[in-house]
Amino acid sequence: MIMIFPLLLAAAATEPPAADAASHGPPQVFIAPSGEPFRVYGDVPYPVANWFTAADKNADGKLDLAEFTADFLRFFDQLDQNHDGAIDGIERARYENEVAPETTGASWYAKSQEQTNYEWNAGFSKDVNLPKVDRPARQGQEAPIGAGRFDLLGLPEPVASMDLEVRGRISRRMATDVAQMRFNQLDPQHRGFLTLDQLPRTPAEGRGGDRRRR
Repeated sequence: MIMIFPLLLAAAATEPPAADAASHGPPQVFIAPSGEPFRVYGDVPYPVANWFTAADKNADGKLDLAEFTADFLRFFDQLDQNHDGAIDGIERARYENEVAPETTGASWYAKSQEQTNYEWNAGFSKDVNLPKVDRPARQGQEAPIGAGRFDLLGLPEPVASMDLEVRGRISRRMATDVAQMRFNQLDPQHRGFLTLDQLPRTPAEGRGGDRRRR
């Protein structure tokens, strides 16, 4: 027993401290068109580039529909935990509560106590004052809410909104159709591909001013 105790002390001394996300400051958050969240900390490029680079499989700087859809369905398959080819209500709730709790956040423009608590739990500092975004509000929407603060299309619930038939169940085929719809929205000139520099800035990225993407 006497010999074991020093060994335990030595092990405790060399064990790395637990990671504390709050010590890195507030996160930069990007939510991809599929609903996949990307979070980075510190003075680094906004993580839209992380998503784009990973999805651009041939690394030609252009994201075509095939690459976009493949990335979209990759994340769909991650959410489909029981592998039945669909995202059901339980899997959607897991996404909104565990994978991307940003979807349940309130607006930046009218911060409630609930929002303040949410920002703290999500890793934002209580001392951070989230300012208004210097860009016009989208038509019919006073301010971005939920995931709309962090995505390219202003979708408050990017996964739930895939349920085009409002059946509480999103099939893989439906997700494929939604992927094409969202690609077309991001490609208004019908070039057949997306480039990083021409993607719209999310409201969250807009808060960063001229922060580089690469």
